[in-house]
Amino acid sequence: MKLLIADDEQLTRKGIEESLDLKALSVDQVILADDGLHGLEEARKNPPDLVLTDVRMPRMTGVEMAEQILKDDPDVSIVFMSAYSDKEYLKAAIKLKAVSYVEKPLDLEELQASLKEAAENRLARLHSRSIAQSHEKHLMAKLALGLTEKESSQSMEIRQLIQSLKLPFSSSTSFSTIVVRFLSPISDMPSGISRELNQRFENNLNAHGIQRIYAFHADHDMVIHLYSERRLEEEKLKSITRRLTEDLKNTCHFFVARGPIVSGAERIFHSYEQAVKMLELGFFFELDSELPEQVPGSSAVPFADLMPDFLLAMTNEQESQALKVAERLYASISPALLTANQARDLYYKYLGKLDEYATAKHISLWNRPDGVQESIWDNASVCITLSQLNQLFTEKLKQFFSILKNGQGENPVVFQIKEFIHQNYPLPTLSVPDISEHVNLSSSYVCTLFKTETGQTLNQYLNEYRIRMSKQLLADQRFKITDISSKVGYSDGNYYSKAFKKMVGLSPSEYREKMLS
Repeated sequence: MKLLIADDEQLTRKGIEESLDLKALSVDQVILADDGLHGLEEARKNPPDLVLTDVRMPRMTGVEMAEQILKDDPDVSIVFMSAYSDKEYLKAAIKLKAVSYVEKPLDLEELQASLKEAAENRLARLHSRSIAQSHEKHLMAKLALGLTEKESSQSMEIRQLIQSLKLPFSSSTSFSTIVVRFLSPISDMPSGISRELNQRFENNLNAHGIQRIYAFHADHDMVIHLYSERRLEEEKLKSITRRLTEDLKNTCHFFVARGPIVSGAERIFHSYEQAVKMLELGFFFELDSELPEQVPGSSAVPFADLMPDFLLAMTNEQESQALKVAERLYASISPALLTANQARDLYYKYLGKLDEYATAKHISLWNRPDGVQESIWDNASVCITLSQLNQLFTEKLKQFFSILKNGQGENPVVFQIKEFIHQNYPLPTLSVPDISEHVNLSSSYVCTLFKTETGQTLNQYLNEYRIRMSKQLLADQRFKITDISSKVGYSDGNYYSKAFKKMVGLSPSEYREKMLS
């Protein structure tokens, strides 16, 4: 805590500072002032928790100073020092409800006891205020969520909450709801960043004369009801939403949607519903952006089946034509024509066809730089927006034609070996002789060739692939770990656990717990 000592006698100020047991008072900073005016300046620069002040000082009395400090922070504890002749000053001090008065000349034991009582009172008031604020925040959040439901927005409970929180809601109060959908859990956001963003947003609202109540929902949505006793202005709301969107960038991934302006608390759910409706269409817009208030109309380019054109371009190995098909496909998709799932399925179809052509040419498009083999699903499932899916499709097309032109396709035998492993890894009996027989080559030649081309032995690649497939199954709690081990080709559950821990650094159960948490 911080202690401000104000007295116009230097010896008294320094003597008090040196004589007090500051540690017993939990005081870690002492601020000294030689009169009331100086004391007030110091208090506004560095707000104190405790104030020990003489009542009679030049320029500004201790009482006048204390009045101003208490206006800034009513929980500050004040202890006055006074001579017997200062009765008139003390009468004024009594009105401020000071903790205590210590007569001069000072008794250090009495002063220490008075300041200890003042410190305890300060902590008690802060604790009470914190509880009250926490309770009020809880009620505000409860009200904010209740107002999003049509059935409960006019209930007795909602009316009682509005009344107990003393909110100036009436039938003419103007509202608009903003919903921020975070793609990562809100609870994972660093508290310092979230506090800073919250304060910036509140300052922006205050500058526009707008107030809010808000709540978090399902750890991914922040629901904010903006309100004003005057009619909300569309331009102001656009400015506020734009500023919020800019502030959120570079901190997390999100979408922001705002519902229309409505009058009366009972109609807030209309604004909320429209905002949520737009969030469901976030797939069709850019990530980390503010969504439009209405669903856009049909695309200027009508949707058409472009698969014949794509197959023709791929068969003729025409890169420019294939990329033009990709452009036309992207331009033809809009939320007015397709749902997000339909658009996703369409891209999976095109990616699947691309993969078929790559396989025929012994080209693998899904190898990571570290040598790990992924899949279409691994890559496409992390695409949150249509734009990202289109970017993935375009990049894979370019990669295919680049490898084709440079003759960098995978060794056909190695390619066949990997495909055979991918199809048969669940078989516990899968062996090098089985693989050699599939490619009609001797086991020794197959092992040497695979090691030379990939840097891994066949068994290393098989084990790595089985462990990677088991990771995907561990994400689904319906599967028991013992069942997973057999599904990926391990007949011995203990051996699977040891192999998993050696490769991943965690046991299967530890990996599942970490991933699901």
